[in-house]
Amino acid sequence: MSKFEILCVTMNQTDFSKVKSMNIHSDVVFANQADTTQFETYEFENHIAKMITTDTKGVGINRNLAIMYSSADICLFADDDITYYDDMEEKVLSEFDRHPDADIFIFHYDTTDDSRKQRSYPKTRKCRLLEKMPWGGCRIAVRRKALLQSNIWFTTLFGGGCIFPCGEDSLWIADAKRSGMKIYISKETIGILSFETSTWFNPLLKEDYYFGQGAGIEATFPKTALIWILYTVYRLRDNHTLSNKDKLLWMKYGRDGYKKLLSFDEYVKTINKD
Repeated sequence: MSKFEILCVTMNQTDFSKVKSMNIHSDVVFANQADTTQFETYEFENHIAKMITTDTKGVGINRNLAIMYSSADICLFADDDITYYDDMEEKVLSEFDRHPDADIFIFHYDTTDDSRKQRSYPKTRKCRLLEKMPWGGCRIAVRRKALLQSNIWFTTLFGGGCIFPCGEDSLWIADAKRSGMKIYISKETIGILSFETSTWFNPLLKEDYYFGQGAGIEATFPKTALIWILYTVYRLRDNHTLSNKDKLLWMKYGRDGYKKLLSFDEYVKTINKD
């Protein structure tokens, strides 16, 4: 068993060139969404890269595949638009060594887009009970043993390629917190995250965004959904693409869409029929 492994979701890869482009110097599992089904390995620098290629759609399914093929003590979730710093593995393992009670660490990335900087933290600390969780999956490192014991998996309803296009990371973290896993937030920066190929982000935050927010809130906090919806409207009060009334309406539709497992486009069709 290796000590450390990257678990990376990717698409349409035909070789292991991502090892070089992402500056990987550790064991890695690529869960590759394509049109074929195969398993390959590649040896480099005394490390092993595995690539599981399937035609399954959805980031959650492929993150779960990577987990199932993992074998390390510490696993770092990854997207394929990251370039790691040379000392990344050392930083990750050092944080876990210094905090033996930690099951999960949230790390920081620099970004190629100044308008989309991620929140950084001046010192390493425990995650607070009611803390906001603006953390994408690629920021998460986890003790594999604790993960398997908690039986926490990524949803297959939320995320790229799914019914609801984002929110799988927040759901995963919420499930981890509910399971009792101990989460720490690290002061360390471990790489650069590129947004140049991102297709889901829309700064205008139109109807589909609020629909997805409503669906995610219903899935994550069904008993307190209204409170979180009102908080979301307040947090996004300066975004005037929609009125606050319409934001509330589309998040209500999103809650209903989640209960009926209807995507945004499918739900709009039902509204138009009415």
